[in-house]
Amino acid sequence: MIGDDVVDIHDPDSDPWRLHPRFDSRVFHPSERALIATSLQPGRTRWILWALKESAYKAARKEDPTTVFSPVRFVVSLQDAASAIVCAGNRRFRASVSCGPGYVHAVAWQANDPPAATRSAVARLATGETSPRAVARRLVREQLAPALGVAPSDLAIHREARIPALWMHGRRSGADLSLSHHGRFVAFACRLPSHHGVP
Repeated sequence: MIGDDVVDIHDPDSDPWRLHPRFDSRVFHPSERALIATSLQPGRTRWILWALKESAYKAARKEDPTTVFSPVRFVVSLQDAASAIVCAGNRRFRASVSCGPGYVHAVAWQANDPPAATRSAVARLATGETSPRAVARRLVREQLAPALGVAPSDLAIHREARIPALWMHGRRSGADLSLSHHGRFVAFACRLPSHHGVP
């Protein structure tokens, strides 16, 4: 099961001066607060940790819809600049993180998931675009159609219990999809059906 989250680090909501004074203590484990405190880029580190927590939660909720998002209980251990382990109780998730101009994007999947080809992408809203949901869906169709060997018009996204599902040729595909948007950015991550191979 896969989950993803994107954070626009220049969005007003991401401004550390606008956060509640107790935000970090309510959201982050002491080990994570130590990472933020010693980071050369504490703002970016804060939102990397947040995105990793959110992406792991999305993956966890697919397995168990009763999962509650209590951020402090999703504990991140950064492995290096691009990978992490997120633990929530006895559940364990592997995760990757990428940073671009103005954003961080995290992708998480259950540690015991079998290998699968995975695709992800981030896009910035163009001037005048006002529907992040529509832009995210277009990004998915444009990026996944070549990998699936179909035309973008053959793909559609429907929500099932608030979780996005990728449909192909009018039927639910075997892909596992996650969508996210925040501020100026939209993103997705997708584990492709096994017959599309493992990179």
